[in-house]
Amino acid sequence: MTSRSRIASALAATILLPMTPALAADYDPPIYVDQAPDYQPVEVGSGWYLRGDVGYAFSHPFDDTGNNPGFSHSRTLFDASVGMGYHFNDYLRADLNLGILPSNKFGDSIDTTCSGSTTTTVTDNTSGTITSQTTAVGTTQPCKGSSNALNKAYSLMANGYVDLGTYVGITPYIGAGAGVVYNKYASAIGAKNCVPSTSSVIGSGTTTTTQFNCDDPAGYDGQVSSKASYDFAYSLTAGLSYQVTKNVQVDLGYEYLSIPSAQYVAYDNGLFNVHKGVNFQTVKLGLRYDLW
Repeated sequence: MTSRSRIASALAATILLPMTPALAADYDPPIYVDQAPDYQPVEVGSGWYLRGDVGYAFSHPFDDTGNNPGFSHSRTLFDASVGMGYHFNDYLRADLNLGILPSNKFGDSIDTTCSGSTTTTVTDNTSGTITSQTTAVGTTQPCKGSSNALNKAYSLMANGYVDLGTYVGITPYIGAGAGVVYNKYASAIGAKNCVPSTSSVIGSGTTTTTQFNCDDPAGYDGQVSSKASYDFAYSLTAGLSYQVTKNVQVDLGYEYLSIPSAQYVAYDNGLFNVHKGVNFQTVKLGLRYDLW
């Protein structure tokens, strides 16, 4: 009886043994998945800002003065620019600006003479026929002479700044920049405004008509010259900015802008001379708007 029990137990173990892995497979350990982090939207405008500035050039090359009563001049010593920049961190930023620089126009007028020819015609008052006509070449008449010049320029500057910390809402900064300036000057020296004229004298039975004809009826342009060029420029800046709102800052600064190779026309004691090298020292007031 004991032998039969042992044989039965062995047979049962033999039958159930292959089923053990199958039963174990039905109870795999649970899989743990880490919870995904919360979605954080990306701020597209983060770090970028817009800016606009106006300035007044208190130091400039356009000190044109003349003692001639015919001297006249006008100048615009204000400049303006718009641009876009980026904050790299709390201390470093950079921007790219497109601007218009100060400009001027000036001129000098004098009394002079214009050359031409004079035709004298004598007409019979009764019949209306020409009784005589003569032409004199190389005659002159009084006219106005003038010289004029202008200077203007536009800039594209890349600037970098170091913000030196914020104290009670005020952030001092220093900076420097480099770029290109489109510079143009033009002048017309010795232009004359020659105007044809006619006069008549009624005599006894005849009318004498004198007509002056200019050599160039449209007038004389004079010695005309102009030059446009793209010149390297650099700048040094310093100033203070104040945080008005979360996104808006007011900027008050000083800028030294130098264009070493730029040429311009100046009035030198009655002469219109071309000089080289333009420098501006400017006080600027601007706004910056952060795009975040």
